[in-house]
Amino acid sequence: MSWKDILKTEDEKAHCGTHKEDEKMLVGNQKRIDKDKDGKITGKDFAMLRDEKKAIKTDAQIEKEILAEIKKEGGALGMKNLKAISPPKELKRVLNAMKRKKVIFMHKDGDIYTHRPR
Repeated sequence: MSWKDILKTEDEKAHCGTHKEDEKMLVGNQKRIDKDKDGKITGKDFAMLRDEKKAIKTDAQIEKEILAEIKKEGGALGMKNLKAISPPKELKRVLNAMKRKKVIFMHKDGDIYTHRPR
């Protein structure tokens, strides 16, 4: 059988037969993004991914991200730098726990340090 015999005419689109001709398939890692398993990537899938990412963080992960941000900023920073890490309620809870353990220190103006402020 030659390659010409294998290929079909333009009217008969060649495909493996595992999906409908008019259906577009997800390829590669797109299946991981399709959270509602409907075969399409929509805004709903991205919203589900965002919610999943926010819900997974533990206190230890939040603490690690806070310390990384402080290190990145040179040892001191304000609260505005931490807003993207977690929701405000969780962030304040973890910060208070870190203060009790003396991992971080708060300046009277609200700045956060990894060493005692002067």
